Amino acid sequence: MIPPEEQLGSDGMRWLVIGLLFAVYIFETAVAVLNYQHSRKPIPENVEDVYDRERYKKWLAYSLEGHRFSLVLQGFNLLVLLILLLGPLAWLARQVSAWAAHPTWQTLAFLGIYQTFMVLAGVPFRLYRTFSIEERHGFNRTTKQVFIRDTVVSYLVTLALGGLLLGGIHLIFLKLSGNLWGFAAATWASLAVIMVLAAAFVGKWLMRLFNKFTALPAGELRTRIEELGSSQGFNVKAILVMDASKRSTKSNAVFAGIGRTREVILFDTLLERMSDDEILAVLAHELGHAVHKDTWRLLGRQVALMALYAAAIGLILQSPGLYVAFGFSGVHFGFGVILFSILLEPVSLLLGIPFNLLSRRAEFKADAFAAEQTDPAWMISALKALARENLVNLNPHPLAVLLYYSHPPVSERIAAIAEGSWQQIQKKGRNSYGF
Repeated sequence: MIPPEEQLGSDGMRWLVIGLLFAVYIFETAVAVLNYQHSRKPIPENVEDVYDRERYKKWLAYSLEGHRFSLVLQGFNLLVLLILLLGPLAWLARQVSAWAAHPTWQTLAFLGIYQTFMVLAGVPFRLYRTFSIEERHGFNRTTKQVFIRDTVVSYLVTLALGGLLLGGIHLIFLKLSGNLWGFAAATWASLAVIMVLAAAFVGKWLMRLFNKFTALPAGELRTRIEELGSSQGFNVKAILVMDASKRSTKSNAVFAGIGRTREVILFDTLLERMSDDEILAVLAHELGHAVHKDTWRLLGRQVALMALYAAAIGLILQSPGLYVAFGFSGVHFGFGVILFSILLEPVSLLLGIPFNLLSRRAEFKADAFAAEQTDPAWMISALKALARENLVNLNPHPLAVLLYYSHPPVSERIAAIAEGSWQQIQKKGRNSYGF
């Protein structure tokens, strides 16, 4: 029997975690409502021509429905997690302990079942978003066969890569469970190596699991792209068109790779809906990130952040009272991973403020680079076309920008390009809801 004083402490920890879940949900819901209401205010003058009357009505309808759907989905996820925390997860851990002798296999089975349940619970919502909301608003091109394949492949890849990662960290924990800082250092070093490898190789491999790529035919656009890359010392080894249109009408482009040899990846929807000048401006923006080494800076920040996260999960794994509070007999690595995702959410929300500020500055600089290398009018036209086709919110709330936006609002980006100087654009980068 648990002594009364320990039971009281366990109850307090349980309600602390549950209260944190509710606090984050209420706060993010309030921000979402503010953002939705702010989007209804008059649109900035420099983007008034992005939507015509009919397109703006379509955006209003899409925005309202997406807003309502997100609130329902967040509420559902909160309810499911609360139910699982208050009994089923502890029961699952007891069942799994009888299936395998080694703790790592027990942990992987526990987390695999948890992940499978969460994926299955989310499938109806993904179906509704894809085949109802996105379909009715003209974005969806995904067939049911593609949806099923994407879901299955994504699930299997997550299980495989996640299992290797978490299994490795669990083995480190078993060896260094009594040495918090040793565990944190070894975990951080492992994660840092994995992140560098992922940035160099895994991203391109994953894209090829879900999409087909074909070479852009020889012609004026291909020649202009190759000349743009070589003008900055980059070797464009391939210019590929990705079949994004089989899932959505939304557009994008990527300047992929690390180092001086890169691949250009164009969504086929981009080729369908933009002029060659606009496409070149978009690629010049991505090239700007490469020239400014933004990928390496972002990777460096993420690796530094992993040190904090490794220490945090180490502390969670050193706190048996947290596990007793939810019906476990003691520290359980798999449940610790779930607790980590809950307890770190508000921390990640706060850390996102400076990270997103740095990202928005980088976007302003990449816009300036594109305007200088091509033509400011092309970049402005491309930004408006992307906003129009992707039904972007032209008037987001400043708090939503501060918390969530890695890119500045399109009206600010256009204003910075129109001002036409690096000094003004850098000033915009500092002041774009960055305080």
